[in-house]
Amino acid sequence: MEPRKDLNYEKVEEILAEADLELTAAELQATLCGMISAGLKLSDEGWQDSIAVLVREDGQVPENIQRLINDLAHWTEAEMQHHDLLAPTLLPDEDYPAVDQLEAITLWCQGFLLGFGLQTGDNPIENTDVREAIADLADISQLMIEADDDEETQEALFTVAEHIRVAVQVIYWEIVMKSQAGETAETPKNETIH
Repeated sequence: MEPRKDLNYEKVEEILAEADLELTAAELQATLCGMISAGLKLSDEGWQDSIAVLVREDGQVPENIQRLINDLAHWTEAEMQHHDLLAPTLLPDEDYPAVDQLEAITLWCQGFLLGFGLQTGDNPIENTDVREAIADLADISQLMIEADDDEETQEALFTVAEHIRVAVQVIYWEIVMKSQAGETAETPKNETIH
């Protein structure tokens, strides 16, 4: 079955709310992104169970939510594999109030870190670039949820969201792409973290 192409932040939020789930679209997609960036292959068994327990404590996830999770995972993986693009993030656009955008950004980072941790376990991170990117995401996940709806705030939110996409792409490149291509692969130019 082909994954859905109509998924966007608003649509995913709607599906999750209709199922009476507390998890947000940003958290769900970010958790999947974190797992994929840490080396999860969607052909691996058991990853759906890890997500199901996050979605609902008893792990009993409605079929439409299982389908949504599968679609989001495949969309995220497909987008991540285009290493000439920045990493995919399911976040609200500028039509949402700035405070909602900022909250989604912090929840996205928290979800990514959770997914990354689920996949890597207690294994230490040896790669300096990955450690720095993870530290950046951890810092962003702790931002205070206060924002004005003005142009300056929108520009700042855009910059933070872009920084997240670059950080995640660096992590994915260092962990997944280099292991697939061998250690001789070069990190893409213009994708450094400051």
